[in-house]
Amino acid sequence: MAYIRAHETKQRRNGKPVKRYEVVWREPARDESGLPITGKTWTRQESYTTRKDAEARADELNAAKHTVGGTSSLADAKRAASRTYAEYTAGWLASQRTRHAEDNLKIGTLDNYEQILSRYVLDKFGHRAIGAITLVDCEEFRADLAGRMKPGSVRNVWWPFSAVFHYAARAGAIAASPADAVDRARGTGSRRTFKPHPITAPQIAALAEKVSQFSHPHYGLLILFLCYTGLRRGELQGLEIRDLRLTHTATGVRGSVRVERTKTRRKGALRVDTPKSTKSVRSVPLPSWLAARISDYLAEHPRVDEPTAPLFPNRLQGGARRKGQRAGVVFDWSEPVELSTFARRTMRDAQDAVGLPVARARKIEADGSIKPASNGFRLHDTRHTFSVLQLTAGVHFMQVSKWLGHSNYMITMTVYADYMPDDDTANALPEPVARQSNVVRMFQMPG
Repeated sequence: MAYIRAHETKQRRNGKPVKRYEVVWREPARDESGLPITGKTWTRQESYTTRKDAEARADELNAAKHTVGGTSSLADAKRAASRTYAEYTAGWLASQRTRHAEDNLKIGTLDNYEQILSRYVLDKFGHRAIGAITLVDCEEFRADLAGRMKPGSVRNVWWPFSAVFHYAARAGAIAASPADAVDRARGTGSRRTFKPHPITAPQIAALAEKVSQFSHPHYGLLILFLCYTGLRRGELQGLEIRDLRLTHTATGVRGSVRVERTKTRRKGALRVDTPKSTKSVRSVPLPSWLAARISDYLAEHPRVDEPTAPLFPNRLQGGARRKGQRAGVVFDWSEPVELSTFARRTMRDAQDAVGLPVARARKIEADGSIKPASNGFRLHDTRHTFSVLQLTAGVHFMQVSKWLGHSNYMITMTVYADYMPDDDTANALPEPVARQSNVVRMFQMPG
């Protein structure tokens, strides 16, 4: 049975010694496996500054004696709640690494979790006891995120932030996640939502030509390839010589590209992974004119005889140039093109030159003012361009969805519904007519 033991400390208040109250109880001793040792107990105690808190804890312990876990489980739960958010973050990330090892989580997703928690969460919550973080703390954190991020970015941070609480709840440290109680009601629609920014065929040609002038014709061909295959960034970076299927016929060149892997650069290293979903493993046909241009390009490719060589090369840094001029392009054929760098250093300048708006993120200026985000053409819009070109040409949306590698057709319908041509087929359903009765009337009723 738990009891309270009071003692005076060396501290004094109003000339009188300050008291502390110790809650003392005994519980079965346990071995390294957590099993009770017969006939052996140990004494435990907790200290409180007020008798009220001590009495509440003693009542809690005495009530726990009649439960399955006894006072041991109650004390263990309190210790678990006293561990920091950072400790549970480490445990949750370890569980996600196990999921990755079992092929249930992509390495890029795991890296994103680590970066998000390190950048946005741990500085604020890492040192705090998991059981001391309240609903109000979570609401203030979400409000802070919403004040400087787009809704999609807030969701990206909120998911791993909440997942750590769920992990702690499964470990018995807290009864429930305080993040789950935060009001996350949908907005009224006043925020500007993202819209695809596809471009037309003449705009594609102008952009590819300008990229060729600013950089190299190989990268001009890269623009055409992106806009007419709809590949994702990591998918194109993962393309190798062996992924092309080209057939020379009497009427020209036929071809397709096989998507089987992605390559992304994480922490300075190139990582190879599977595509986004099982349906993202696919073949995309090439227009005959593009297949012919790719065939000519391969004739100049220095590693065309190596099946695993990257299809489009990376660009080496630097290069001699005069002031006001662009550096000469020197390719690194051992690595795939880094599209994020290409978009930032080459494509944006080409867009400005041909009059295509450039998408820019919201920016906080040095004086604290906020420069709002601007919608414009991004690298990912080459994928939207491919979709819109196909749909407006009359290709069925289910076929376009397969070429895009969407996990289901509804994604294609949701994103591109406004670009699907209306069906002008007339409604030719006939007017309904009541069924004739089989009863033959023998005589006319009077009146």
